[in-house]
Amino acid sequence: NVPAKVRKNMQPEDQDTFIIIRGAGNYLVMYPLSSWQEFVSEIKDKIPDVYERKLYIRRLLYQSSEQTIDRQGRLTLPIELIQHAGLNGEVCILGMDNRLEIWSPDVYQQHVQETEDTFLEKSRQLEI
Repeated sequence: NVPAKVRKNMQPEDQDTFIIIRGAGNYLVMYPLSSWQEFVSEIKDKIPDVYERKLYIRRLLYQSSEQTIDRQGRLTLPIELIQHAGLNGEVCILGMDNRLEIWSPDVYQQHVQETEDTFLEKSRQLEI
């Protein structure tokens, strides 16, 4: 289920729709429709070469999915994306600026453990 707080904060132009893509690791990234359009515009600005930009966007869209939330706050994840993220039952949903990340709880816990030193160092630098 998409958390109620997330659904409440979606823009009307999102039409309760997310674009879901593979993350750079074993997780998924969900963009509300309006945020996705902004993200694609940013790619156009950051990759000025037309050939490279098309190549990147094609790869980014590989196994992507557009999904609309149903009345119970659910959406369907295609099997390819489920397999990529290693999802099996429960999921961990993280809010990250204008997008959400979907992780397997076990994979996320491993990620937390592997990045603990970096996190602590940055926290010290930021005096948190």
